[in-house]
Amino acid sequence: MRGGIRVAVLTLMTLIGVGLLPALAQAAPEEPSGRAVEWQSGDDVFAAAEELTFDRKVKGGLTAAGRIVILTGDAEIEGDAWITARRVAVEGEIDGDLSIRAQEALINGEVKGNVTFYGLDLSLGPDAEIDGDVTYYSPSAAQIDKGAEVKGEINGEDFASGRGVEQARPAPPAQMRETWRREHMQERWDDQSGLSAPGYHMSASGAVFFGVFAIAFALLAPVTTTRMREGLADEWALAFGLGLLWLIGLPILVFLAAITIVGLPIAFLLLLLWPLGMVFGLIATLAAFGDFISSRIGEFGRGTLGRIVGIVLATALVWVGISIPVLGALVWLAAVAGGIGLLYIGFRTTPL
Repeated sequence: MRGGIRVAVLTLMTLIGVGLLPALAQAAPEEPSGRAVEWQSGDDVFAAAEELTFDRKVKGGLTAAGRIVILTGDAEIEGDAWITARRVAVEGEIDGDLSIRAQEALINGEVKGNVTFYGLDLSLGPDAEIDGDVTYYSPSAAQIDKGAEVKGEINGEDFASGRGVEQARPAPPAQMRETWRREHMQERWDDQSGLSAPGYHMSASGAVFFGVFAIAFALLAPVTTTRMREGLADEWALAFGLGLLWLIGLPILVFLAAITIVGLPIAFLLLLLWPLGMVFGLIATLAAFGDFISSRIGEFGRGTLGRIVGIVLATALVWVGISIPVLGALVWLAAVAGGIGLLYIGFRTTPL
């Protein structure tokens, strides 16, 4: 039992999504960049903030994390750059390699090394200059402006199917620049309603992404999925409460850890794990909800095919729910917070 709880707690520590907190309440009227955590090791810089804007020169490498990370045109990184966030915009100069893990990313600056991207949507702006290769793992093709210059090869991999992704048609330069500056460079909390979706809209490709991983989770961990389904039916209030408690408690822990120098690395590591929360929370909800649906459709719902059909239906329902104005934010919050709680219930009751 204790071993199960330890596994659950360790699992929950990896399930903190960048976009979870905005759905809890309307943002407070404070500076957009928020409180930043930063330290330096040699010439390398480590930085994290909810909205991180980086606009200076770094003699070494840069590791950055946040909900939104922006490297302005004044930023100059002499080493490699590693960035994880929900949204990333790079307009500065990077002398080494650039590695991005994000839902969406825009590269509109100079990268002298290779570019690697893991996420949903990658765009290369009209001012992008990349001397090396561009390799991206995404369910959708990259949007590459006609003005972008890539001296190396462009390799797109669909991590859902393992097949290559064809290069998308380039978007008009003016349209791409305006879209990214509006949605990525100028997004602010006070532009959102407290009940509207917090800057997140599940696209069709995003729904497919979450659905595929929910199916994989259900097939690889059928016992845990069954326990999560039972928790969804019998302990849904407990699941949501645990997830909500975790979402509220984590920022307090991060703040307390960041007060001391010794705690800064811990706070930074927690911030680095934030993007995984949205992914795994939704995946857990889709797997449990899909298994619940398959258990209610009779003989057809039994077996592997029935479980897959149930998750497909669950994904479609959640996708539609999130797309509803006003109500969509509540659906999104319930899915993410409930998923975190269901993971705890699933691992708690699964024999090790």
